[in-house]
Amino acid sequence: MFSMRITLFVSLFLLIQIIWSQQKEASVIDSISIDKELNNTLKDTIVSNEKIVLDEIKKQDSASKSQKSTKKISKKKKLIPFIKPMDKVGIYDYKIMFMDGSVKEVDTSLSIEGEYSFNFLRKDYFELLTFPNMGEAFNKMGYDFHKQPFTPQMGFRVKHFGYFEKEDIAYYEVPSPYTELFFKSTFQQGQNLDATLAINTSPKFNIAVSFKGFRSLGKYLSSLSRARQFRLSSQYQSYNQRYRVRLHQTTQSLENQVNGGLTNDSDYFFKYAPNYVSADESGNPILDENGNEQIVFYDGFLDRNRLGTHIKADNVLSGKRYFMEHRYQLFPIKKDSTVYKMSVGLRTSLENKTYQYKQDKPGKYFNETYENTVVVDSTMFNTIENNLFLSFKDKTLGQFNLDLYHHNWNYSIGPNEYEKDTVLSNEIKANQIAVQARWEKEIFGFNSKAMVYKSLKNEYATQALRVNLSRNIIKDIILGASYNYRSQPLNFNFNLTQSDFREYNWENSSFENQNFKTQSIFLSHPKWGSIKADWTSINNYTFFNNKTPLLQLNKRFILEVLQTDKKIHYLKVRLDNRFDFGNFSWVNNLQYQKVNQEENTEELLSGPLALNVPNWLIRSTFMLTSSIFNKALFFQSGFTFVFFTDYYADQYNPILAEFVTQNNTKIGEYPRVDFFFNSKIKSSRIYLKLENISSPIEHLINIDTQYDYYSAPFVPYRDFSIRFGLIWNFFE
Repeated sequence: MFSMRITLFVSLFLLIQIIWSQQKEASVIDSISIDKELNNTLKDTIVSNEKIVLDEIKKQDSASKSQKSTKKISKKKKLIPFIKPMDKVGIYDYKIMFMDGSVKEVDTSLSIEGEYSFNFLRKDYFELLTFPNMGEAFNKMGYDFHKQPFTPQMGFRVKHFGYFEKEDIAYYEVPSPYTELFFKSTFQQGQNLDATLAINTSPKFNIAVSFKGFRSLGKYLSSLSRARQFRLSSQYQSYNQRYRVRLHQTTQSLENQVNGGLTNDSDYFFKYAPNYVSADESGNPILDENGNEQIVFYDGFLDRNRLGTHIKADNVLSGKRYFMEHRYQLFPIKKDSTVYKMSVGLRTSLENKTYQYKQDKPGKYFNETYENTVVVDSTMFNTIENNLFLSFKDKTLGQFNLDLYHHNWNYSIGPNEYEKDTVLSNEIKANQIAVQARWEKEIFGFNSKAMVYKSLKNEYATQALRVNLSRNIIKDIILGASYNYRSQPLNFNFNLTQSDFREYNWENSSFENQNFKTQSIFLSHPKWGSIKADWTSINNYTFFNNKTPLLQLNKRFILEVLQTDKKIHYLKVRLDNRFDFGNFSWVNNLQYQKVNQEENTEELLSGPLALNVPNWLIRSTFMLTSSIFNKALFFQSGFTFVFFTDYYADQYNPILAEFVTQNNTKIGEYPRVDFFFNSKIKSSRIYLKLENISSPIEHLINIDTQYDYYSAPFVPYRDFSIRFGLIWNFFE
């Protein structure tokens, strides 16, 4: 840890020395005309760039002539960077780069994709079901098992939805100081802010600072959420573009109060408020003179903090990470070329995570404790990752990438004051070496991609294979197919967990790797949309299962770790399309899913259904796009309809910060409608949304309509709310 910090500080110091040692560099501080909408927002801060470049060239020509006269001829000239004139710089010159090599431009447009991503995660929520407060859990309604990391992770997956992994950290290249402010209102007593400042001190060196912080009290008891996430990234690239170094450091803390969901009585009043059946002391309904049940009108339960919950506890995920990447390019394509055939590099990452669950009054909801005192469970996860990589590109052979990985893991349980009935290990130490090869080439009109990943040691080993083929068959119609295979080790909390709760202690060393095989086919057209079908076969699926007896349902929460020996087949078909009619647009996302689990005919009970998803998941948006005030304000406004069929949704367990399979309670079958009005003024975008507007409308039509919208069993979805926010980009 200490040595890593020293290395980072030394690297930063050397970078600064390199920067200041350059001879009269051109200072590219911008304020460039980006487009017509940004002309008024950018100021001219570039000082005599062209003059500086010309002076530098004259000096070098003079020095060159002097060297020739003295016969001290240098074969290499210092490369002078090309500095684009002010009137030629556009918004496309503001680059955002990521570890995987992807590059995107700063986007100031107003689009439906931006509307779908204007949320806590800043990602599309299509397959996610949010909890009532922001920054809480997200229940999954669809799966892609090949997007998860190759290596075993810490676990406690719910807490990682908002956690910035190293793949999420952005590096910048900007001709002028660039700032982005993201703001969105929360649910009572709090705000959500994500701010980024990126500066290029020279064309070669960039530093960016980002901070994301939020606080939201929530409408239910013990549902406070807050987070503090600091990111610092830096990038240096030589003038000839042969050498590049990237650094980043993150400090993150994501905190939640957790309540375990509504009690049975509170769940009843949530459903039927403000109208509910009057009952006597024995709980029997009171009948009126006509023999009908008496209905009591009381809107107090619409104040959700009146509803009782099971527990009052806290869980926290905190982490620090230090990352460094060096890359050097070899073998120019031709003399004096800035394009190279090969690059080599090294990535190093050091990360420390800590997860803690604390409950002052344990109670009986999670069954018995070893001692009836404060429960404090903590888990640490320390990782060191080194990645040596090589990239080669050739017209004949295509693009080839080779990676050599070394992983070191230390998963440990925090101090324990209580003696357990069974003595368990308190840590897992392991390391792994793996190789990965990737290839891409166009062959006979097919865009061909392949990837192979293989661990070299048997312990916590992963094997993976991916093959993708796609081709433009007719005009803009693209047809593609892919095959994915993965043998994946389990996350460490499946293997080892200790808690002050008696039922939450296990050590599993006999579990096998989970195996996923997926065949996919897709068809896309830029105008008519796309359709994709995935067929996945799963072996050794491992999950947390709710084993609470039916009579104690929602009174106790007892779970177990299961690895099913039954094969699971998972079909997912998704259709995405968009139709434009003048200023009106109709955007649709339609997904069909089906899960088949093999049964053992020799057993009376075949076991729980391990994987549960809704059969249908629908999202449809109808919107108007136009402008007002002499085109000074551009806006999009419309309605978004969301619906999914009922299914046995997973139940949230706050001790493990994991979702748990259950086969007793279904949620779904409720339509949800959101209204939005988004506008753009120059480089700022303003968002206004009326969430779940369908709920009050339903009760205006029929006062007896139940409040039956849930995110998980006994955890309600969000009530009607009005939220607003903005994204503001500054280019000076």
